[in-house]
Amino acid sequence: MTIDYGIERDLRAIPAEKELLQLKLLRAVGKATGENVPQRTIAVMLGVAQPEVSRILKKLRLNPAARDRSPREVMLEHAAGRISHEQMMNELGSWDYTFGHIAPDDPIGESYVRGSWDQIERAGELLTDDDRRALFEATAQGRAQANAL
Repeated sequence: MTIDYGIERDLRAIPAEKELLQLKLLRAVGKATGENVPQRTIAVMLGVAQPEVSRILKKLRLNPAARDRSPREVMLEHAAGRISHEQMMNELGSWDYTFGHIAPDDPIGESYVRGSWDQIERAGELLTDDDRRALFEATAQGRAQANAL
């Protein structure tokens, strides 16, 4: 069965929109608590129970990087139709990536510390093979330097 491209695009945008909305929620709750807004007040504004606000804050504590823009967020914005393919590739191509490595305090080398480049490697259907090749070429020097360390 062939699905109309517009319908397919709309359907594929939904998971991206959901993930972007989750990021927005984490950041908004984090910002509100940073401004000393009580959890009960946040809960009322969100239409949830106060324990849900506490769970949201726990997620943010466990993943403080969610406060910052990431390559995954850029890819999600494209998948959701918020930015063009060209905008996505321009931003990802000029991103100041960090590269994963074994934790320095791990004597047996079992602890991997992820870098922002890992989001490109684990992008799945958010990137095409051509996108990956272009980004691989654009970041060749940075990856070589990271591997030399």
